[in-house]
Order: sequence, then structure tokens, then C-alpha cells
Amino acid sequence: MEQILLETMLRHMDNKEVIGDSQHGFTKSKSCLTNLVSFCHGVSALVDKGQATDIVYLDLCKAFDTVLHDVLVSKLEGCGFDRWTIHRIRNWLDRPTQRVTVNGSMSRWRTVRSGVPQGLVLGPVLFDIFVSNTNSGTECTLSKFSNNTKLCGMVDMLEGRDGI
Repeated sequence: MEQILLETMLRHMDNKEVIGDSQHGFTKSKSCLTNLVSFCHGVSALVDKGQATDIVYLDLCKAFDTVLHDVLVSKLEGCGFDRWTIHRIRNWLDRPTQRVTVNGSMSRWRTVRSGVPQGLVLGPVLFDIFVSNTNSGTECTLSKFSNNTKLCGMVDMLEGRDGI
């Protein structure tokens, strides 16, 4: 069932261009290598023009665990996924519970309101959708590979640095 849902989502994402060009992880025809080549090309273009360039590297810790379920569902709706797909995803994420055991003592069961399951085929695609709009409002080159992001831009004054 998960594979069928994945294929449906990927078809929709290709047709509607849900994932931007800056995302290279878990997307068709894009890889770690295309991410590096694309980013190096952008940096080289700035350096070749003789412009001062700043680069910021971000590595989001436990990124898959931070995906808020209600925000993800809202983004799915905003991307134009059909009601059937959104319903299935909502059910897939809905009301998982967990508890913690430390030295034999157990906490109460708690509802999990964030995170996409890792190790399943839908997890990375849902994460990509969750971070798909991080490009909006940026004044620099953005290059993403899953939970790793590189920001690059020309910096000729302090304002340029603040823009990045």
C-alpha cells in the first residue's frame, strides 16, 4: 500500500513541480553528486566574477523527527494533493504513541505529534515536501540534500551577509 501511495505522490509531484530545483535528496534524477556539482557551479560563478562569497552549511539534527504532522498535512493540501492521498497520509501519521523506559521505570503513553517514520519509503518524500518551501524569501543560492542545506551568496557589505 505504501508503494502505491508513493508512486501516486511522485507522479503528482512531477506534474505540479512540488519540489524545487534546489532539493537533491530523494528526488528523481538528483543525487548527492548533482547537489555538489550544482552548488560548486554556483560558487565558482561568483568567485570567477571576483565577488566575495559567503557559504553557510546547515545540518538539521533529527530532522525527520521534527516534521510537525499538522503542518505537513497543510502543506500537502497546499500542494494540491487529492483528498484520498491526504487522508491516507493523515491516517498513516495519526495518533502514534510512545513511552520511555529508563532504568526499568516507564513513562505514561504520549501521543506523537511530529516526525515521519524513517526506513520506510514515504518518510524521505514527506520530509522533502515539508521543507519544499524553505527557498521562499531567500536572497541567496540554496542547495538541499535531505536534511543538509548549503546557503551561498555574494557579500560585498554587511547587508549581504545579513541577507544570507
